Amino acid sequence: MSSDQNRKRVSLPFLARISLFWLGLSTVWAGLNIVYLPDRVETLVGSAQKGTYLGVLVSVGLVVAIVIQPVMGGISDRTTARWGRRKPFMLLGSLFSALFLLLMAAVSTYALLFAVVILLQVSSNSAHGPYQGIIPDLVPQDRRGRASGFFGLANNLGVLLGALIAGQFLDRGQPGHYLFVAAAVLVIVAVVSALTIREEPLEEKPEFTGIAKELRTRFAELRARPGFSWILLSRLFFFMGLLAADQILLFFVEERLGILENSGLHVTMALGVLIVVAAVVVVPAGWLSDRTDRRKLVFAACSVGVLAAIALLFTTQFSMLLVGFALLGVSVGIFVSSDWALAIDLIPDPRAPGLYMGLTNLATGGGDALASLSAGIVLDTFNGMQPLLGYTAVFVMMASFFALSAAIILKVPKAFTGE
Repeated sequence: MSSDQNRKRVSLPFLARISLFWLGLSTVWAGLNIVYLPDRVETLVGSAQKGTYLGVLVSVGLVVAIVIQPVMGGISDRTTARWGRRKPFMLLGSLFSALFLLLMAAVSTYALLFAVVILLQVSSNSAHGPYQGIIPDLVPQDRRGRASGFFGLANNLGVLLGALIAGQFLDRGQPGHYLFVAAAVLVIVAVVSALTIREEPLEEKPEFTGIAKELRTRFAELRARPGFSWILLSRLFFFMGLLAADQILLFFVEERLGILENSGLHVTMALGVLIVVAAVVVVPAGWLSDRTDRRKLVFAACSVGVLAAIALLFTTQFSMLLVGFALLGVSVGIFVSSDWALAIDLIPDPRAPGLYMGLTNLATGGGDALASLSAGIVLDTFNGMQPLLGYTAVFVMMASFFALSAAIILKVPKAFTGE
């Protein structure tokens, strides 16, 4: 493929089309995880154990996501549908997800909420896993940084949009109304993506010799090319650091900063600063990622994350919280533009991008699950020892996670360096 063709295929409209679905997914899950579920869990179980119950709910759901994404991504790698390998899963998974979101509005116990969240994780990740094969399918290597940057931009805008919508409904005393908006968003982006993304159908289905042999083959590939595994481990600790802050943000604003009126709005403002800063950083960082060693940018992102955690550790006013989240925005913007592209560069088998990029959710979803569980338990345990001490403990843990991520990325071998 010529350089002119490459540039044509990664035009701004093309990048917008392939990123739209990520915008929808992020909108739905940000509103759920940051605003709706924390509020709903506290309503159902009370304040004393809200952190632990929320952590269990989110963590178990994400374990399901970790399993579903690579499985469905691997199935999509072998799909010969006329629509393409990815779009059928994206559309059907989104339609079922919309139904489960509507069902969630009717539940009245923690057990029922738990069950519906698990079903939603299954359907949503049946769409998400195959979708993650879009960049390796359609974008050449020397344009993956900017494509990853647009994915990151869509993700960040979705987080802001989801938190803003859910926060507004929370402040009006109508948190359940968010679920109807989320369902509509998912259906719209799925249909638009199915109509506008052009996939070439797979002409011949790859041979499948059984699950046991498939697993042996994939483990052998990972052992032979350990760089991909190191990326997953570094990514795991990065998201554990990042999402530890997200999971306790609403509680932090209300309890540590003492902001009880319009707390949802203040959460949205903090996340808005993170998203705006990340949005400013993410596209130039993606451009730079296509011109340099991507590992250096990942290391820089982790280092800024450590600084953000230190800033949050000493936060006693809302203005200081905004500074900490601005630093997190810089970290996220650099990270998503470089780490995703680096993972694609080091896929052990380029014929199975859906499977291997689905495996990245071992890190993304695993980081979210472990962050939710650990942050919830640490928050409740240390607050039980001394009021508000739990927040200090969570931010120390957060800084440690970012530092581990930075140390591990040094073990990743060189891949694409922009030369």
